[in-house]
Amino acid sequence: MDAPVAPGQTASMACPNRSSRLPRRRTLPPWLAESGGGFGYWLLFLIVLEPGNALRANAHGHALAAGPEALRMTVAALLGAAATPALLALTRRFPPSGPNALRRLPALALGVATLAFGLIVASCFLAAWGYHQAWLPSLADLRDQLIDNWLLLTYALLALAALAHFLRCLGSTREAAPAMLAAPAQPYLTRVPVKHRGRQSFVELDQVDWIETQGNYLALHTGTTSHLIREAAVAFEAKLDPARFMRVHRRAIVAIDRIRDLRPITNGDALLRLSSGHALRASRRYRKSIAERWRLDG
Repeated sequence: MDAPVAPGQTASMACPNRSSRLPRRRTLPPWLAESGGGFGYWLLFLIVLEPGNALRANAHGHALAAGPEALRMTVAALLGAAATPALLALTRRFPPSGPNALRRLPALALGVATLAFGLIVASCFLAAWGYHQAWLPSLADLRDQLIDNWLLLTYALLALAALAHFLRCLGSTREAAPAMLAAPAQPYLTRVPVKHRGRQSFVELDQVDWIETQGNYLALHTGTTSHLIREAAVAFEAKLDPARFMRVHRRAIVAIDRIRDLRPITNGDALLRLSSGHALRASRRYRKSIAERWRLDG
């Protein structure tokens, strides 16, 4: 039975939020999740290569023992997992798709090739410590491993980078799709209802030269005529097509194709002359954007 609410106490204060009692879902740190995925990838990669390694060893009269070979594969997969966060960071820094992708690919390829070189050197050190009881690997071992495995390892790293990038793009698309469906784009206004002497008519926005804020009203200026509507300037501006209208002052919005002249004046402001002959003062905070948009549209 719920406790009664004391006088002056709201229900939200009296009753604790039950959702706060639920255990929070714990998520792994990004680097740990990436390392775990990398471990699975590299372990699968080594398992695929293992039959070929066994055949080559048998051809040379050296059968591979299951225990040591499993340990070698596990250590190699752990080494690859440790390098996976660095590889994914490199892929995020130089994504292989999108604008200017061709300019980023050389940097990505160079980074992957360098990472492959580092993994081979690290594996040679581990082999020297674990199998040869030596502090340093021999130059011959380093040379042989680079010749035998560097290109293959580079391809494997590129494949992992491509897979991670594909999954990231797929996840972004799935997250964006519900938002696009939930909030369909609203069409911009093309005409506005106005009242004149008790009669309602419409003003076509392609006939409007500029819009002026007058207290709680907006004045739509069309040539020598103006029409008053009761609407907030900010809300009305959001309904206008930004390709056709832009703000030039805190009290004025102008149709870009109506601007005929732009002249700098004092204090960094500018004087706009419209095709109707009307002159408007533009604030300096909008002067640069007005000039850019006017040149593009002109």
